Amino acid sequence: MLKRLDVSEVLAAEGHRDRNGRILRMALLVAGAVLVAAAIVWGWWLWQARTTQAYITDTVTRGDLVVSLVATGTLDPEQKVSVSSLVTGTISSVDVDYNEVVHNGQALAHLDPRDFAAKLTRAMAMVDAQMASRDAARTVVNDAEAALERTRELPQGQVVSPKDLELATTALARAKANLDAADAQVRAAQQDLIGAQSDLDKTVIVSPLDGVVLDVNAEVGQTVSAALLMTPLFTLANDLRRLELDVDIDEADVPDIKVGDPATFTVESAPDQPIKGSITQVRSSPTVSDGVTSYTAVIAVDNSSGQLKPGMSATAQVETDKAEGVLSVANSALRFAPGDAKPAAAGEQRVFVLRQGKLQPVTVTTGLTDGQRTAIVSGDLAPDDLVVTANKGH
Repeated sequence: MLKRLDVSEVLAAEGHRDRNGRILRMALLVAGAVLVAAAIVWGWWLWQARTTQAYITDTVTRGDLVVSLVATGTLDPEQKVSVSSLVTGTISSVDVDYNEVVHNGQALAHLDPRDFAAKLTRAMAMVDAQMASRDAARTVVNDAEAALERTRELPQGQVVSPKDLELATTALARAKANLDAADAQVRAAQQDLIGAQSDLDKTVIVSPLDGVVLDVNAEVGQTVSAALLMTPLFTLANDLRRLELDVDIDEADVPDIKVGDPATFTVESAPDQPIKGSITQVRSSPTVSDGVTSYTAVIAVDNSSGQLKPGMSATAQVETDKAEGVLSVANSALRFAPGDAKPAAAGEQRVFVLRQGKLQPVTVTTGLTDGQRTAIVSGDLAPDDLVVTANKGH
């Protein structure tokens, strides 16, 4: 009985050792395969590194290519109006404040009206006086006409001499001339009355538009002069929900700008928030500063949010051209050529592609460029191809 147990134990031990051996052999085989694969990858990497270590490359990409130019400018309302006094006087009240919404015809300030009211009263009295003088002159004309008629009815040469008739005729002509002068005096007095009324009306300084008050330079008690219009009393804007960005375009870039070009810009208060707009006008009047000529392009801006304020400085990018879904390469790839390469034919452009560790020249036709990359119109290139831009160490 004891011998049978010993035999079974021996057999069990042997089976256990066989299983462990098989597992060990499988593990060794797997490890060997992994090492072989790693060696292959490492060898390929070393080979690839040796073939590319001499060059700086760039990847051919497919996408949109946008040509834009950068310009700076200032935000302004679409319409800004300076309001001054048209008569000389003393301000008796200021009726609006900064940022206040005003309407066309609304009073902004009042001047002391007493002197103007007195002038109006005198002008009205003068009209009355001149009209009375005209009535008197008309009466004289009527009397002269009647006298001449009576003179004509009397027998000529017996009671009335030719001289009497001449005197009566002259008297009528003189009376009519005096009436004409009186009429002229009435018209002049009436115009003086209109002017006096206008001056009195102008003591109320009113808004010429619907808008908002940007600036106030008026104080109660301040004397204003109609002859001094350099400093306005009020500055108004029509609607701050619509602004315009006036940017300076260099004369060399003006031919590339046209109405409708899309644009984006940022302001210093929000440099990471680009705002969209579009070109609405390219003005023909030049600006010359330090010998540099530029022209103003106007970008329409929607300011419904109210975050933008007049006078803010802005930097704009104006999109002047765009190519969609095109292959492109770095501009430096078009300039690169290895030292042993044959010169390109006249008018021919080419790039050098790194394929299987070797440089291959590829003739290409180029299109739009944004200054950094150039579109490839035709040529044996594909996305992810590596084009050489320079030798390493250069």
